[in-house]
Amino acid sequence: MDAESKKTLLDLLKLDLGITHELRDTYFSSLLETAESEIVRMGAMLDLTKADDQILLVDYAAWGYRKRLENVPMARSIQFRIHNRIIQKAGAADAKSEA
Repeated sequence: MDAESKKTLLDLLKLDLGITHELRDTYFSSLLETAESEIVRMGAMLDLTKADDQILLVDYAAWGYRKRLENVPMARSIQFRIHNRIIQKAGAADAKSEA
């Protein structure tokens, strides 16, 4: 993740959480990196130049932040989007060009 992507993702996460100060920026940056690692570990690949992958990462990080003290299952919408990325990755490897 490059510096520009990190800043964009951090800004999006803070907007999602309704936070305007910079006191927790270091924590939120680490949270985003951890969220990306967890999604990749699940088998999905993210292209952080695409808005939908950026929002998926931010949503996953925001869910983790909000639910960190509770034993709450992941939101179904986030699960579906991660599973769709995994299926896309698997399908891309098997896809054949029709040229």
